[in-house]
Amino acid sequence: MPKFVFTATSGVLLGGGLLLAGPGVAAADESSDEDTDGCMSVEMSLDDTDGTFTEAAEKAADDLNDKLTQDMAGKMDARTATCAKEVVEASQDRDMDKEAAAIAMSTVIVETHLNNYNGGDRDSVGLFQQRDHYGSADDRLDAGWATDAFFDELEVVFPDDSWKDEAGGTVAQDVQRSAYPDRYHHQMDDAEAIVDYLW
Repeated sequence: MPKFVFTATSGVLLGGGLLLAGPGVAAADESSDEDTDGCMSVEMSLDDTDGTFTEAAEKAADDLNDKLTQDMAGKMDARTATCAKEVVEASQDRDMDKEAAAIAMSTVIVETHLNNYNGGDRDSVGLFQQRDHYGSADDRLDAGWATDAFFDELEVVFPDDSWKDEAGGTVAQDVQRSAYPDRYHHQMDDAEAIVDYLW
């Protein structure tokens, strides 16, 4: 797969804010005016002409919508594809494999449906809906930083790559400690498809 260069606008208005679907799970709500933060990396630059996403991001979203069968089926757009790419790039930068990236991806699918929310349940923010103990809100809203923090916690919970002996959904739950432990497992197929496409 060719390397994608996506551009995103920080603070993209969803036309919706947060409708909490349970602890640590945020979803778009058509009636609110909350903003989300875009997923930006140093490799991404804003399109100077009109501030839109690149055609590569749009194509990735369209292609993935044809492949996905779970929560994200038909719901990918250029912004969520860009956020997904940030998770993949952060995984690669850390020398994690596709399996680890898929675990992180299933987590952000469950937590935010790949939206980088500037708010959530209690003090949770970002793609992973990480709480204050992870770091500053600005750090947690940085998709690359947040992915790295997820892997930091994974390595504490599963030292010496012991996570590789567990099912992906179990690993995600043990890192996130959700009140809904079965949700991550059900998103693994889509997570793997997204990672395979963007890798």
